[in-house]
Amino acid sequence: MEKPNIEILRVLYFRRKHILLVSFITALIALGVTFILKPKYRSQAYIYPANMVPFFMEQQNNAVSHTELLLQFFNSYDVRNDVLKKFNLAKHYDLDTTDPKFNTYFNFAFEENIKASQTRYESIELNVLDANPDTAQHIAQGIIDAVNKTISQEHITKFNEYVTVNRAYLNAHRRTLDSLQKCMEVFSKKYHLIDMGAQMRYAAQNYFKLMAEGKENAKITEAYNEIAEKGPELFRIGDAFQEEARMYATVENELNQSIRDFNRKLTYMIVASKPTKPDSKYWPKKGVITFVAALSAFVLACLYFMYVVRIREVWASIKTPPLITK
Repeated sequence: MEKPNIEILRVLYFRRKHILLVSFITALIALGVTFILKPKYRSQAYIYPANMVPFFMEQQNNAVSHTELLLQFFNSYDVRNDVLKKFNLAKHYDLDTTDPKFNTYFNFAFEENIKASQTRYESIELNVLDANPDTAQHIAQGIIDAVNKTISQEHITKFNEYVTVNRAYLNAHRRTLDSLQKCMEVFSKKYHLIDMGAQMRYAAQNYFKLMAEGKENAKITEAYNEIAEKGPELFRIGDAFQEEARMYATVENELNQSIRDFNRKLTYMIVASKPTKPDSKYWPKKGVITFVAALSAFVLACLYFMYVVRIREVWASIKTPPLITK
C-alpha cells in the first residue's frame, strides 16, 4: 500500500510547477471574471408582526405563529405582482411580458434577488439585491408597503364579514324581542297582567283575606284565577325576554366593536430596522470566488497528474496485441 502512495507523491512533486501554474492562471481568470460580473448591492430590513389577531384566531389549533403568517404574505404572489407593477420589474429584469413563460422567469428573478426568511428572534429578515443601491432600498420599502396593503385589504374583508354576521344576529334577536314584546302586550291587554309580582301579592292577600272572613268577591276571585292560570306562562315569557335582551346587548357590543375595527386604519408590522441603503457591493465577492476557483483548479490538476500516467499505461496495454505462444 505504501508504494502506490509514494508513487503518487512523487508524481505530484514532479508536477508541482504545473499544478501551481494551473491554479495561479485559474485564480487570475476568476479574478478577471469578477470585474466583468454585474455588481449587486444588498438592502436589509427586519420586521415584526403586529395586529395579526383576526388571522391568528382562525389558526390557533394549527400552531401557526404570527411571524409565520406574516412570512406567508411576504412570499405571496399578490405582493410580488404589486411590486412588479410599482417598480416595473419586468423592464428592470429585462423580461418580455408577452412571453408565455413570463411568470416563470419573473418568479425566478424575484426569488434570486429578493428573499424573506424567519429569524430565531421571531422576526422577518428581508434581503433585496440590485445593481443600484437606491433601487435596492426602494424595492425593500415597496415590499413592506405592499405586504401592509395586502394584509389591510384582507383585514377589511374579514372585519366586513364580522359586521355582516353580527348585524344578521342582531336583527334575529331584534325580531325575537319584538315577538316576545307582542306576547307580553297580549297578556297586558287581555288579562291585565303587567307586574306579576305585585299583582300576585295583591290578589293573594285580598283573596285569602276574603276567604278567611267567609266573603267572596267575583272580581278578586277571577283576577286570582287568571293570575294562577296565566302567571307561569307570563313568567316564562318574561324570562325569555330578559335573556334575549341580554344576548341582544352582547351582540350589539360585538357589532359596534366590529364596526370600529372595520373603520380603524392599522399597520400590521413593526419595522425594527428600516431598509438600509448599501454603501458597498454585496456581490461578487472577489476573494471568495478567486479562492474557490484556485482551490478547484488545484484539486483537479492533482487528480489529473495522479491518474494520467496510469490511464496511459492502461490504454497502452489495451492497444498492445497479446503475444501468441506456440
